[in-house]
Amino acid sequence: MKKKPATESSTTEHSLDQRALFLSNSGKYKEAIELYKKLLRDTDNSDWRQQFAHCYLQRALAFAAKGMFKEALVLWENYSQRAQAPYAHYDHYLSWLIQTQNPVATQSALAQLSARQLDQQYPALAAWLGLLIITEHPEFQQALPQDSDFIAHLKLAQSALQAYQENNPEGMDEALKHLPYRSAFRDFRTLLKAVAALPATPDQLPAALSKIPTHSAYAKAASLLLASTQKGTALAQAMTACTHAQRRLIGELSGLSKKQLELIEQLSKQKTPLSDKIKFNLAIQYQSLCGTELAQRFCFGLLARYPAGQRDLNKNFGAVDDFEQNRLKALTQENNNNDAEYYWRQCIRALPQDGTDNALKTALILRHMASRQELSEKIDTLAESLEYDPEDLDCYLQVLRYYSEQGGSAQNYKQWLDKALVQFPQNIEVLTLAIAAATRSKAHKKANQYAAKLLTLDPLNSFAKQALFSSHLAHARKLFKTKKYPLVEAEIQQAEALQPGKNTALQAQLLRGFLNFATQDKQQGLNLITDALNKLDADPLSAHFQIALEAQLTGLPVTTLLTELPPVKGHLLSPPELTRFVRLLTQYNQEHGGLESLHKALEKVKAPLKKSISQQHYDENLLLALCQALDTLKHFELLRHCAKYGVSTWQKPIWTYYRIYSETNGNPHQCSFKQSLSLKVNLNDARQEKDHKTVMLIGNYLDRYHQAHAPVGMDFLDRLFGVNDENEEDEAENPFDALFGHLPDEIFYKLDRQVNVLTKKISPERLIQDLTKITGSKPAILMSIMKNPDIFSALLILKAAEDLGINIEVGLEDVINAFNIGKNTGSGPF
Repeated sequence: MKKKPATESSTTEHSLDQRALFLSNSGKYKEAIELYKKLLRDTDNSDWRQQFAHCYLQRALAFAAKGMFKEALVLWENYSQRAQAPYAHYDHYLSWLIQTQNPVATQSALAQLSARQLDQQYPALAAWLGLLIITEHPEFQQALPQDSDFIAHLKLAQSALQAYQENNPEGMDEALKHLPYRSAFRDFRTLLKAVAALPATPDQLPAALSKIPTHSAYAKAASLLLASTQKGTALAQAMTACTHAQRRLIGELSGLSKKQLELIEQLSKQKTPLSDKIKFNLAIQYQSLCGTELAQRFCFGLLARYPAGQRDLNKNFGAVDDFEQNRLKALTQENNNNDAEYYWRQCIRALPQDGTDNALKTALILRHMASRQELSEKIDTLAESLEYDPEDLDCYLQVLRYYSEQGGSAQNYKQWLDKALVQFPQNIEVLTLAIAAATRSKAHKKANQYAAKLLTLDPLNSFAKQALFSSHLAHARKLFKTKKYPLVEAEIQQAEALQPGKNTALQAQLLRGFLNFATQDKQQGLNLITDALNKLDADPLSAHFQIALEAQLTGLPVTTLLTELPPVKGHLLSPPELTRFVRLLTQYNQEHGGLESLHKALEKVKAPLKKSISQQHYDENLLLALCQALDTLKHFELLRHCAKYGVSTWQKPIWTYYRIYSETNGNPHQCSFKQSLSLKVNLNDARQEKDHKTVMLIGNYLDRYHQAHAPVGMDFLDRLFGVNDENEEDEAENPFDALFGHLPDEIFYKLDRQVNVLTKKISPERLIQDLTKITGSKPAILMSIMKNPDIFSALLILKAAEDLGINIEVGLEDVINAFNIGKNTGSGPF
């Protein structure tokens, strides 16, 4: 046999070499290994041997990534036989050995580690070994190089842990303090400190544990510790995702009872979403954990989807009375407010009407209903609750707050404030509201009485002192006009005797200056006035406004006083100055409320104020505060100027409202249809932006607009000739809605199903006979049934309710009235 030429053999080896290298670079290590075996069988090539070993190593890493550590170890042994020390990824090899639980091989491999490898080359392995030695494998410590930094740091960590177990925080801190920043036990230090601080500062635990990176050997321990601080559903969900051993650890850290751990174990076994039956049975089995009432409520709510549980429900919780049954139904329907309210009303009807306990229960039910209602409906329900329990201060305050914010509700506010004063004559909050209301209505004598009463209860109450002070000054201004100057002096002295604050005392000085101007030396009076203004840090605009207003209130010459002040023309208000000016407007409006005087005073500063608004680029909130103040003063000219600037700058619903509101002078009669459409668009925008204040403002204005523009008498001809009959019929309330609209969906569906049963199983003749038992011998009803099938359907619903034993609060008379049975409707001339 002839030998192959050497050149042909060399060519074959080269092609195999190229093919093997290509497969290796492509990640096809198994195929590359087979080719390298062929190559090395004929020729010992160091490059091929190195690539051969590399392929084994890469296959080992791939198997380990899949959790197949035994297979990875076999491949790594093949790699080590073909490679030379130091071996690549030796730290990975050690971790695989440990995870396959081969103690002899593990100890042998650990013994081959050098101090350099442990301290510098394999930080992740060192951290993991440290955790294992502290927790599961203390025997590893002796196999490691004893001269390494790792062993020195391990001893510090062990000392710190022992000190913690002995409740020696100083010893623990001392040991941890000596651990360097780059130590393998750095994350152990963070974890132990967090554990030690947990009882005192549990809220700081997440921030402390966030320092441990997610790739750290201690990350899992940190997550378990963090899970142990959670409560309720969050804790249960976190624990069901853990192993059995981890759940026991978290349970121990969280202080869970044996019963609680049993429930979590049961939940962790469920791999699919819990069925209603399982939920029902678990609630009964573990009712001691959540309380009998909550378990009963939960099971009752499941009956709609799991009716087979009725017997177990009665067996475990007993049969319930009407009140309790409706209460449980109401609680299960909390997400459906209409249905819940129906059942709560049924609860109230089920209560005997005698006894204070039942009155209180009724009030509490109504207040619970109110907590889930829209604002206007809520206030009506709260007011109803006070009929049963008039001693709830918070209800009064909520009602008063509502009417104080509603335009045109002054009379309602006064009535409720009077009721609150009768019920709580010594309450500080109620007296405070009474003082404010009396001040607004200029009933200064009443305000004084309420303030004096409040000061007997709270001698340091600054609001009451301010109210008394303002009342004295207001009375002094009245006396000015009658020129009873000695009495003016007496009122000023009484105001000063209250020892008000600095700014308030300067108000008295200002008034004393007016008194001197009127009775003594005019120059001395002017000096007192200007001195007070200087101490008040009044800018020219605020000074002119205040002096103009005070001069009107005291009956003194406005022009004479204003000429003594620095000129206001050309002055632009800075933001702090505008803030003070808004405060001044609000204060004078609350204390005096004379719109005519306020408007005249504003005329003196209108021009520079407009200029300031246009040129100073104020913050939006500051300009809104000015708008609100001008709105209460009904100064629509200045409000228009503000709104015009606001609309051009911010394009928000509130500015559109103020623009249209001021353009119509606050009068919806002047509002055009186009403007109303714009308001409706902005109302929707405000709702989407959850701008509740703007929603209320626009909503109230539109309500008044619709009242102002309601058609009156314009449909007379249509009615005369019957043109609008069909529309009226459409717009009339549907008798079915009138009769059954109050029923919850759940009840109506039950009735509907029963009606279907009746119509399918019982003949029409039998149905007529049964309905005759309900209607009695009333031929008008039977005639109406023949003319209007809807009446037949309504009577069927009554029959269904009777068969099911459901009280729907609708009777035969209600049906007769809803369908006008027996009444002459007169549809034609005959």
